Amino acid sequence: MKRNRLPVSSEHLLDQIVSYGRRAPEGLEALPVHALIRMVRNAVRMTQAQLAARANLPQSHLAVIESGKVGLKLATLRKIFRALHGDLVIVARFRKTPAAMVAERIREVARKKIARVSGSMALEKQLPDDVMTKRLIKAEEERMLREPSTEIWEE
Repeated sequence: MKRNRLPVSSEHLLDQIVSYGRRAPEGLEALPVHALIRMVRNAVRMTQAQLAARANLPQSHLAVIESGKVGLKLATLRKIFRALHGDLVIVARFRKTPAAMVAERIREVARKKIARVSGSMALEKQLPDDVMTKRLIKAEEERMLREPSTEIWEE
């Protein structure tokens, strides 16, 4: 079986997706998918029965979908949007870029690690001063940046 290869690197693709999601209008996530289906169906002057036939779904199921009383499978959504001459594209709107999430998490984890070590040192009356503590935190941040690991998400 032949695998589909993306024409761009995954990092580049992720950057584009994050960028696209950030440009999406505010409040868009509040539009329920069932309302969008009904809105588009009405805009193209199609009845529920016509859309159901084109999507190969029972009309009664489409009625329940449009009422918002049922959870939807991605496969069903794809059928409906194809029947409406569209494609289903799911794009997450991240509040932060992946790089910003990692950097923030690394800072937080480094501070906690150094705070634990400092706590032990304080018990032994060897507590480092503020300047040394900041240097230790910075060194730990740099180590975690140099040596990528999933450890930053383990708490």
